[in-house]
Amino acid sequence: MSFEKLTKELFLEVLECLDEKLRENKLELTLNIYGGTVMMACFDVRPATKDVDALFETSPQIDNILLDIAETFDLNKDWINQDIKEPLKYLRKESLKEIYKFTNLKVFAPSPEQMLAMKVLSARPEPYKDFEDAEFLINYLKINSLKDVLDIFNAFVGRRYLGDRQKIFLNYIGKDLNKNWEEFLI
Repeated sequence: MSFEKLTKELFLEVLECLDEKLRENKLELTLNIYGGTVMMACFDVRPATKDVDALFETSPQIDNILLDIAETFDLNKDWINQDIKEPLKYLRKESLKEIYKFTNLKVFAPSPEQMLAMKVLSARPEPYKDFEDAEFLINYLKINSLKDVLDIFNAFVGRRYLGDRQKIFLNYIGKDLNKNWEEFLI
């Protein structure tokens, strides 16, 4: 199965199956999800995601359960990954809320503000969805000033990580959303 077919509905089925397998093995798990999965599951911005970026405690039993789920749902063996660990190193703080609670599984997601800060930090070009996601989050949060975006970025990441890539990214977003933002001079 291609990751683009990991829809919200399938994601919820996978979580239910994961919870059942955890219960059978007398295990508990907390997943902190990030990226496209959050944009799909919490904001319905996209119909599907290409992977599940998450942080969680792992063990040989958990790894086997995740591989079993991959086989059950015809997903790649790395359908869920912890690649998000690297960008999370730059965060000053996290603002997570519980979005799903099962018997043995809890799923948390970042606040819209934290997601915006992370999207600005990443500032990746297409085919990544950082630009679209950041625009959505700015509108969702009803942000009208660059100062408000920078205050959020500073609270979660810190101004020292606001490099040229992030400044150019914010300049384009300001123009694209027709915001009357003062532009960064690069």
